[in-house]
Amino acid sequence: MRQIGAIATDQEATRFIDYLLTQGIEGKSEQRNGEYLIWIHDEGQIEQARSELQAYRSNPSDQRYADASKEANSIRKVEHLKNEKRRKNVHDMRGKLGGVGMMSRAIPVTLVIMWICIGVTAVSMLAPSFFPGLSRSWLIDWLTFAPFSMRELALDKHDPFVAIEAGQVWRLITPIFPHGGLMHIAFNMWMWYSFGGLLERRLGSGRYLLMVLGLTIFSNVAAASASIYIDGNARELYAIGISGVLFGLFGFAWAKSTFEPQFGIQLPSQFVLVMMLWFGLCWMGYVGNIANWGHTCGLIAGVIAGFIPSRS
Repeated sequence: MRQIGAIATDQEATRFIDYLLTQGIEGKSEQRNGEYLIWIHDEGQIEQARSELQAYRSNPSDQRYADASKEANSIRKVEHLKNEKRRKNVHDMRGKLGGVGMMSRAIPVTLVIMWICIGVTAVSMLAPSFFPGLSRSWLIDWLTFAPFSMRELALDKHDPFVAIEAGQVWRLITPIFPHGGLMHIAFNMWMWYSFGGLLERRLGSGRYLLMVLGLTIFSNVAAASASIYIDGNARELYAIGISGVLFGLFGFAWAKSTFEPQFGIQLPSQFVLVMMLWFGLCWMGYVGNIANWGHTCGLIAGVIAGFIPSRS
């Protein structure tokens, strides 16, 4: 904000501020030492505002200034209604990422997927205790992008889709359900319930489900493809967990928060920083065996989806 000059009376200052608003310039007047200082909000409009002030001083009784008051009031009313609607719709992430019990609106998609993840992980971890001849990988091998028995075939053919081409199309989605341990499932489900539930309430269950399915398939396919075509090791054919989708949801919310604030999602800068630090640490190898391509592709897909204008 910068001062561009002063006007003698309150009435004249108000009239000029109203006129500026009709020209798309936001400003305000401030009384000081018997005169009214004119302040402009946008630094990029300073020169235009100064030019308008010079024109106003040369002919303050011009009819265009008198007519501006009514138009300015209409602009302010419209802006007030927009702000009220935005305030009503905003779901501020501060203090809500751990918000167990924020159930003001049903989140069936979030809950169903959460319980599937918990159930699948629990069965894969506990089944060997009840059936000693059964390894933990028995269930996981049915859910990853390809079974381990097809690893050599995928590498030889340079084809990540060997299982899909064999008719096992469920593998496009199912890698998100099993998790690698208690910490993995606990952290992901906390994030999923808090963050995913927030977005489901904002988008509605139908749109949210479509986005989750899209992020799931895209991140799984892209991660498996990168593992074969770029890394050449097939490692991410066996990646498990919902982290890629979570990064996609984060990317979507980040894009909306930054470029479409009227959408009603606000991410605190601290949360964005933590997510990107975690993303970077994973790529640098400090976190262990992580599906980095899944995280990256999910994040990119989410950001792209976030740039798509919302329906009014």
